[in-house]
Amino acid sequence: MEYLTDLGFGGHAVLQDDEGYAFSQDSVLLANLADLKKGDSVLDLGCGSGILSILALLKRGASRAVGIEVQDKMCDMATRSAALNGLADRFEILRSDVKDIRKLVPAESFDKAVCNPPYFAKGAGGDYGGNEQRRVARAESTASLHDFVFAAAYALRAKGALSLIVKASRLATLLYEEISCGLQPKRLILCRPKEGEEADCAIAIATKGGGEGLKISDFAVRDKNGEYTSAYRELTEQWQSCI
Repeated sequence: MEYLTDLGFGGHAVLQDDEGYAFSQDSVLLANLADLKKGDSVLDLGCGSGILSILALLKRGASRAVGIEVQDKMCDMATRSAALNGLADRFEILRSDVKDIRKLVPAESFDKAVCNPPYFAKGAGGDYGGNEQRRVARAESTASLHDFVFAAAYALRAKGALSLIVKASRLATLLYEEISCGLQPKRLILCRPKEGEEADCAIAIATKGGGEGLKISDFAVRDKNGEYTSAYRELTEQWQSCI
């Protein structure tokens, strides 16, 4: 059954499906920590329900977004969520595979790219109770991590940036793929669910071209008492002026 998730500002909401895959806090973290500036054109690779593009447009001031998504149901929900938030003319959803990037968008046509790819390699991560929608969203099906990175490298303009979130266990693979595709890692944010715990995921920001120079930082969502950290609260509130 479909339901609306309130985004917590301006009365905006995103459609989700309780029988399929729903976006998580990781998507919200990525949207807020991504290298995005007012006026950017944004390519959302594997856009799912459209949460990253919608937040980029509403909170970060992006001018337009194009999402690529392989699942029909997710494309339909993203399209309706765009209309629900008054973004139908600024958010285009393409029902296709990121591996077909050359057929979908012109080369070097976007300022920024964002991506929350399937976290697990093909065949990993469990059977998801036989739920095909969740399996495709969580584990690689047709496209690999390499395909997502290559698509970003193809579509980004020179000095454009890819902001992507992965499980910490796949970080080495991601950095290898980025460098191989001509994207230079510039910023790495290790995300911990709670202070004192190991990083669960990492946000990597890489630019197309440029020299070495990687900055590494740490971010905790909750403190040792289980409350949201001041850094997390400030992060989710600081873009209100863009609304």
